[in-house]
Amino acid sequence: MQSSRIIEVDGVFLGAAVALPDAQGWQIVATDDRVGPVNGKVAASWNEAQRLARQAFFMWRPPAVAS
Repeated sequence: MQSSRIIEVDGVFLGAAVALPDAQGWQIVATDDRVGPVNGKVAASWNEAQRLARQAFFMWRPPAVAS
């Protein structure tokens, strides 16, 4: 059975990290557009997966509105 952990920031659910078989790392499954750039990335550890998602969340900027 695969293990997974929720990734959230200040109560905002961003997605989950799923442990890959044979300790190959943790794959990020993003459910929020703000962390879309890291969706599918594999991190070496749970802490690294969480760090990548949090970093993407805090660096996200809304698209510019055309006038």
